[in-house]
Amino acid sequence: MLKAAAAAGPRQIVLLAALPWEVRPFCRLLKARRRRDLGLPAWEFKLERIKGLAALTGMGAEAARQAARRVLTSFRPEVLLSVGFGGALSPELPPGALVLGASLWQYDPDAAMVSPVSAPAPPRPFTELLARLQEAGLPAFAASLVSTPGIVAKQGGGPGLRTLEHAVLDLETAALADLAASEGLAFLALRALTDAAAEEIPDFIVAAGGQVGALEALGWLAADPRRLRDLLHLWRRSRLAAARLAQAIRVLLPALVAAGPDLQNQPAQEG
Repeated sequence: MLKAAAAAGPRQIVLLAALPWEVRPFCRLLKARRRRDLGLPAWEFKLERIKGLAALTGMGAEAARQAARRVLTSFRPEVLLSVGFGGALSPELPPGALVLGASLWQYDPDAAMVSPVSAPAPPRPFTELLARLQEAGLPAFAASLVSTPGIVAKQGGGPGLRTLEHAVLDLETAALADLAASEGLAFLALRALTDAAAEEIPDFIVAAGGQVGALEALGWLAADPRRLRDLLHLWRRSRLAAARLAQAIRVLLPALVAAGPDLQNQPAQEG
């Protein structure tokens, strides 16, 4: 189990995201410095008494798990923060909204079933963190975060998905929560929504595993110019979500490392 940093020194936090545009505005906001010694894209940032590392894992549970293990061999944090984009399953959640994972779930699309995921507690009471975001004027909700093995069709989900309150789909949260528990770290998941409950990810993006790089986009447009509308829509939504994530992380950081020994006293989250 990792030990908490000494109270007199800087408090350490690791922030993990799947894709670069999920954290690019945040890294610019804090003038983060590129780290080239970790074998994966990573940036170091400082804020008051906080020393942090933002790293990219790639998409999916296994990629997130492997990248997180690599980061933790050289950077020993007190808190693991999972951030990125998500897709709403509940109609009351609008695109651009921010959600904190109040409960975590794993979805098996073959069995059309959801199962709860146990996770370490956040470093501060969940209600306090949510209130901080709302007081900053950000559209923030407590959510049921559901991790899936890949991008899935929302309308084809099982009945268990429809019973969850403020349900949001993502790919990496459950794996990172499990790793945080094994390493004795406080944990929090923060997502910004790119698509509403009635919206599906376009098939040509699903087929590419969600990767929307410049070369892929040009190839898709060459194959069918009508896809331009979908790409522009996704680009606008991603920009809004990334900007909201940057604001939210900046608001939450002081609270996430303020707990000190209280990290050991928070109860575990249960799905």
